[in-house]
Amino acid sequence: MELPLVIERRQFPSGSVLQLRGDLTKMSENELLDGLAGGLDESVRFLALDLTGVSYINSGGMAVLIRLARIARRAGVHTFAWGVTPHYEKLFRMVGLTEWLMLYPNEFAVMQRIEALDL
Repeated sequence: MELPLVIERRQFPSGSVLQLRGDLTKMSENELLDGLAGGLDESVRFLALDLTGVSYINSGGMAVLIRLARIARRAGVHTFAWGVTPHYEKLFRMVGLTEWLMLYPNEFAVMQRIEALDL
């Protein structure tokens, strides 16, 4: 049984964190893209995805992540993610998702990278 995707947003000075919980599938596309659109304005330069609460990602979910990261890049937003299991990290690399978003081990590492880029 599919767990519904729950998205919580929190802001930081130059971007947003989307904390995702549940299953990431094609069915969650509208909710995730709406979450992205609601947080993109000229002050947002960085988008961070917290995937620690995501229990399952299928091929449709990977496609949604690629689409989200491509939309963000077109808007001039750098996309980061953390909380990815080694299994999904390997799949992300295989399907080319890491060309669109950067993977880090935890939130602290992402925020350090953002601080370095935001100088």
